[in-house]
Amino acid sequence: MTILKRIALLTLLLAVLPAAAQTTRGGKSEFYLAPVFTNSKSYNFEGGSTARSDTGYGLTLGYAFNFDQYKSLGVEVAWSDVDYRATVQPGLGNLNAASDIRGTMETWTVRFLGNYYFTKGDIAPFVTGGLGWSYIDTNIPTGLPQNVCWYYPWYGSYCSSYVPTATSTKFSYNAGAGVRMELGKGFIRALVNEQWADFGGSYGSTSWTQYRIDFGVKF
Repeated sequence: MTILKRIALLTLLLAVLPAAAQTTRGGKSEFYLAPVFTNSKSYNFEGGSTARSDTGYGLTLGYAFNFDQYKSLGVEVAWSDVDYRATVQPGLGNLNAASDIRGTMETWTVRFLGNYYFTKGDIAPFVTGGLGWSYIDTNIPTGLPQNVCWYYPWYGSYCSSYVPTATSTKFSYNAGAGVRMELGKGFIRALVNEQWADFGGSYGSTSWTQYRIDFGVKF
């Protein structure tokens, strides 16, 4: 084989390999699971009460459909667990001292979201945004323990005590950015996500910064 033929063959291989190696997400559905880490944050409330949350952790399970290499729509279910410390100041006319509270706050979020990828290659930066609802359980007791019973067809009745806690369901929304890498039928995404919850009234909305690594499969 002459030098010119070798150069021509090498040039052809270099031109074909990137196209052969590139995988596609357009027209495919995907499932993914993501560990989530939430930044610590300080809060200040009316009346002088304060709170501080530690770094939290959680999981996100998602499904999306890719209309093409650039756009996708999906739905996610996310859970997170965050420890916190709070100092609650007494109200007007209350002569008691401030009280310290320690606990764990759990949140469950269901969101509908869209993604936009800036390139169609195997490595693609992207932005994401979504709307949904967040269920928040502060685990702060709001009443005396109560007895609750369940019935299981294969076990029979089962009873245990239950302590009601302060909970709330709020409208929430998110925005984030990251990068995605295709791995054949699978993919990995790394992103930074900002999650807001609207508490209304004088509290307004608050946000949490979250870091995610998504592990997914296309089909």
